[in-house]
Amino acid sequence: MAPAFPLARRTLPALLLPALLLPALARAEGGRVMRPGAAPLQGPGRAAGALVWAHQHYRDGPPPEPPPFLGRLLGGGWDLWRLDRPAEAATITAALDPLEPGAEVLAAGTARLRSEGYRRIAVVGESRGAFIVLVALRHAPLAEAVLLMAPAAHGPRPERRPLALAAFREACAAAAPGTVRRGGLVLFADDPYDPDPAARAAAFAGGMARCGADALVIDRPAAPTGHGAAQDPAFDALFGARLAGFLGGQP
Repeated sequence: MAPAFPLARRTLPALLLPALLLPALARAEGGRVMRPGAAPLQGPGRAAGALVWAHQHYRDGPPPEPPPFLGRLLGGGWDLWRLDRPAEAATITAALDPLEPGAEVLAAGTARLRSEGYRRIAVVGESRGAFIVLVALRHAPLAEAVLLMAPAAHGPRPERRPLALAAFREACAAAAPGTVRRGGLVLFADDPYDPDPAARAAAFAGGMARCGADALVIDRPAAPTGHGAAQDPAFDALFGARLAGFLGGQP
C-alpha cells in the first residue's frame, strides 16, 4: 500500500544520518525493531518531533501503513519512525507476539530518540500495536503523547472477552507517573474485538489520571465504524485535525 502522506523531506548531511539511524536500528528483539519510516528523516535538529507508528496485526506482505490522518503531522515537519513486528499467524492465541517484549522495544526506542535530541515524541498505535503502546505506559518516560486506536490483543471470540478486559484494565492501572503528558483513546462502534467499550474508556481515563496525563477519549462515534475504522478517509475528515493537534500539543 502506498503511504498516505507526503514523502518530500529534507535530509541530514550524509555523514550525520548513519549516526542517527544505527543505534535505533540496533535495538531489535524477536523481529521487533524501531526503524525510520519510508520518508527521509529531517533529524532531531530540524524536525518538529518524532512520530512513532505501532501497526496492527497482519499476516503477509509489508507491515501496515499509518492511517491517513497522521499525514497532517508528517506534512507539518514530523519525522516518521515505526515499531515494526514480523507477520503473524492467522489465529490469535495467548502465545502470539507477547505484548511486553514489544513494549520494551518501544520504550527503548523512544528513549533513544530522546537521547538523539528530538524535542517531542508522539506514539500512535492501532489494534495490537495500540495494546503494545498501552502496556508500554509502565515504562516512564515514554513520550509526550500517545494515541491508542481500537486496542486489541485477544481476538474477537466471546469466551476471551473477560481476559481481554482484565488485561486492558491491568495495563491502565500499571501506567506510571511521568510516562506521558497526553493520552488519547479511540474506540469504534461495532468493533468485535472490543469486549466492553464503556469499561475500557473508564479504565483508560482512570489510568491517565493516576499518571498525571491529560486524557482524550473518543468513544464510539456514529461514523466510521468497525475495527479498522481509523484507516477510513472519513475518520481523517471528522477527527484528523483534532487528533493531530492533540498529539502535537496544540491547545
